[in-house]
Amino acid sequence: MSTDAIHQGQPVHTGGAPLDDAQAGLVLLHGRGASAQGMLQLADDLDVPDVAHLAPQARMRSWYPQSFMAPRDQNEPELSSALDTVGTVLNDVREAGLGPDRTVLLGFSQGACLATTYAAQRPQRYGGVVGLSGGLIGPEGAPFDYDGSLDATPVFLGCSDQDPYIPQERVEETAEVLRGLDAEVTTRIYEGLGHTTNDDELQRVRSLLHDVAATDS
Repeated sequence: MSTDAIHQGQPVHTGGAPLDDAQAGLVLLHGRGASAQGMLQLADDLDVPDVAHLAPQARMRSWYPQSFMAPRDQNEPELSSALDTVGTVLNDVREAGLGPDRTVLLGFSQGACLATTYAAQRPQRYGGVVGLSGGLIGPEGAPFDYDGSLDATPVFLGCSDQDPYIPQERVEETAEVLRGLDAEVTTRIYEGLGHTTNDDELQRVRSLLHDVAATDS
């Protein structure tokens, strides 16, 4: 199956402010087995005005088939298609007048792995990058040798110390790699949280979105 035949053509669900009128964009990437609509509900709960919400849907509700810590070739061609989908949505936001510096990439679980990996592979100034219960995609010992600069992009990484899918070490490694790309990284490891989100994470995202939406064009 070609890359173009996997996630391309799946719907991009929208909410929040109309894209043409928004002051910021929020691209939401769902987890394995989840849905774009569920991510839009999370965005609605943040209740930040003047932000356009865009949530692409993965084919069969999964961005790639194996663990995010499997060898990358085991997640192809789905992974490349998923990364291309993120780029397509960002381009749509850009064409509406909101550049990457006014757009926040937010993902949960599999979507967090996708968001952080996209930003590392295509570093530039984003409004923000948020990885909730996720980290860079690649096997243990992967070099994560990326070129370029995130140019002080604010990054927030939140995860449990007992997440059954996301090793704490990978979250910390992700933070180190993104700092090496000049991101301003905040990491929070929550004791006993499990594989979910909490109010502290959502408040941090809310504050980030307020800052991006209030930035002068």
